[in-house]
Amino acid sequence: MQVKKFEARTMKEALEMVKTQLGPEAIILSARDNHRSFGLVGEGSVEITAAISEESLQKRRFTQSKLRDQDRERFDKSSARAQRALIEQVVQNHTQKQKARPLTTQKYIDIDEEGSAAMAAAPSIAVTTNRETTARVRIKDAAQRAWQAMNLGSPSVASVNLANQTLIETSQGQNQEILSLKNEISSLKHMINQFQNVPQTFAGQHPGASIGLNYEVSFLYDKLKAEGVEEEEIIDFLKSLQNETPAHHLKNKSLLEGLAARKMMERTLVVDQQVKSKFHFFFGPSGSGKTSNLVKMASHMVVNDNKKVALITTDTQKVGAADQLRIFAQILNIPFAIIRQPEDWVKLRKYFDQIDHVFVDFPGFSLRRHEESEILEALVPASLKDITKHLVLSSLSKFEDLNEITTRYKAFGINDLIFNSIDQSAQFGNIYSLMLRQRLPLHSFGVGPRLPEDFEYATKERLLDLIFKITRNNEMKRMNIAVGESR
Repeated sequence: MQVKKFEARTMKEALEMVKTQLGPEAIILSARDNHRSFGLVGEGSVEITAAISEESLQKRRFTQSKLRDQDRERFDKSSARAQRALIEQVVQNHTQKQKARPLTTQKYIDIDEEGSAAMAAAPSIAVTTNRETTARVRIKDAAQRAWQAMNLGSPSVASVNLANQTLIETSQGQNQEILSLKNEISSLKHMINQFQNVPQTFAGQHPGASIGLNYEVSFLYDKLKAEGVEEEEIIDFLKSLQNETPAHHLKNKSLLEGLAARKMMERTLVVDQQVKSKFHFFFGPSGSGKTSNLVKMASHMVVNDNKKVALITTDTQKVGAADQLRIFAQILNIPFAIIRQPEDWVKLRKYFDQIDHVFVDFPGFSLRRHEESEILEALVPASLKDITKHLVLSSLSKFEDLNEITTRYKAFGINDLIFNSIDQSAQFGNIYSLMLRQRLPLHSFGVGPRLPEDFEYATKERLLDLIFKITRNNEMKRMNIAVGESR
């Protein structure tokens, strides 16, 4: 499936771009109005995200390849209904031509009754009867010709008896062959009856059949399972999808995939305003990339948004943690402070009015011990308002670990989730499952080690791209095409 964004001045122009570039089978995933101007000057724009399956796109390209240049232009400008009708006609004509090809180059007149390989391999009772009749006629004709050749007139009684004896022997041979076939058929019937008495629980079923999923959605079950989405979320998602989708649409794989993508985007939770609060507290277990994500977000706001930012650390547990954050503050030329005890917050309060946003780094705890929870409770100031609490996690962690840690941290009033190591992970279903299971929106992603380039705010389209691997698959196709052209 290919997903693409289109931007135009009006909704009509955007839909026309979707029809021209993706075709009539494209599925509209989302549409929104942009407040920023379109181009260098303008009043506003409309942005549409659309998707189309590879199969539908190939059919459209195949149809365009069969048209002349002037006809291709008329085809692109025609209505979606006209395009769809022409595509179906061209594909149907091509399919009929493929089916009309002869199965053999041998002429029918050259195939004799004794030259059939199928009849020789498995003669039926009807064929055997025909052979018996043919043999009977041939014997009589041979006897007649033999007596006529000898000018003896009609055959004698002895010769007729001889011919009849030959016919009887031939008939007995045919009867033995029929009897042998009957015995084989009886043996096969007995084997089938025995097989039916064996419990058939080992018979293969399509994925998800045991939990009530239709065969038509089984490919989505496989795809989401391979991507690491938890089975509980897969079952709930696909059952809802097949209940809301008409039966005739379930048989259209490309349409069903587009509807699944749209439904997944509807279920995805993201933060609307990522930096609306003045104070941003960063929590998370050790090794999750909590400090690096704090620095990336602060760098992004200083460099791109021209905001006044201050860095504060409360992590006096880890050796070198304060020194690391102090170095980044010096590089960005922004204020830095260390909170060693709760009373230090009172000393810093007079400086907060001059700062747009304050980023606070807390110790990396898994909260498995009660002492760790007590330390965090003491370091979190009760007097501060306008706080957003981020939980920073690694996309490389297993879902069970992520779910357990998130459950513990929710006691501290976590507002959203941040995921790091996106560039190192091969599966992203754990992000989707944790978001749904804990009902916490996604805030941002850390996609690499660079500052501030490898930081991005979370969007519904981005999570869909990660799970369905749309960008990665398109890049692989472009690489394969480039390699093929170089050869």
